[in-house]
Amino acid sequence: MKTATQQTNLSINNKRKAKVFLFILLLTSIIWLLIELSKTYTSLAVFRVTYKDIPAGKLLQSQPVSEIKIALKAPGFTLLKYKVKKSKVVLSLKNTIKNGSSFYMLPNQQITYLKAQLSNETEVVNVLNDTIFIELGNNKSKKIPVNPSLDIKFKLGYNFIENIIIKPDSVLITGPEKFVDSIKELTTSVLKLSDVYESIHKDLPLKLPLQKEHLTFSATKIIVTGKVDKFTEGKFMLPITLINKPENMQINTFPKEIEVIYQAGLSNFNKITKNSFLIVYDFNQYKNDTLIKYLTPTIQQQSEFISTLKINPSQIEFLIQR
Repeated sequence: MKTATQQTNLSINNKRKAKVFLFILLLTSIIWLLIELSKTYTSLAVFRVTYKDIPAGKLLQSQPVSEIKIALKAPGFTLLKYKVKKSKVVLSLKNTIKNGSSFYMLPNQQITYLKAQLSNETEVVNVLNDTIFIELGNNKSKKIPVNPSLDIKFKLGYNFIENIIIKPDSVLITGPEKFVDSIKELTTSVLKLSDVYESIHKDLPLKLPLQKEHLTFSATKIIVTGKVDKFTEGKFMLPITLINKPENMQINTFPKEIEVIYQAGLSNFNKITKNSFLIVYDFNQYKNDTLIKYLTPTIQQQSEFISTLKINPSQIEFLIQR
């Protein structure tokens, strides 16, 4: 029994010694690490970079490199801070160099400027990105036409009684000329309607281009307006009007009258009269080709309220009497 107690005490003492040893080892390691980190080293760190002092009248046409590698000389504590978390530095474009139509900058010419942005104990040795190319261009504005995406189906007998109105029908885009010049038109989300029998008045958002974050737009949506009405058919008999007829020549036409069949919206139907049409037959058709036996009509005037127009017969015969 005594022997078992002695063994237990020995085991406890051994565990205590092991813990003391591990504590001393850990403490020694920490002290060693602190000593090492207090020393000065030279090492690389990656920084996020932004740019300022863009030349007057110019805009960045594309984003230059967003990260650069800098060789730093600093205490280990400071270097560790820069390596654990990417810090941000600013580069100036004030002394950008032009080479033909391109631009570039030399970050190592801004060592002092970079050092001023870091902690006092940090020395900037050099920037590994020794040349950064910058795409500069002019700020430009241009009106871009809007082409709406419409899928409209009407109830039987209904249609627009006038052209659709789009407001605005163009959008002023401002931004880097590279992006502005690449845009030829703007489209919209699809307006899909079926069985339409009433006038429409809808807002449609524009589909903005991928470069939208570089651009400003005078509008981001349009309004589509269209007057809808039920259409009905009407007809008139009109005398034939012959133009460019020689004075010394008598010409008889067959028939003497033509029938015009038209469609118009009910709201405007009563506004249409025989005077709403001017349909002529040009005798120059025969002068240009004496082999023809028929003349075809030319519509010189037609009411804006008419959607479709049919002329019967589609051609007339003529007889020349000298």
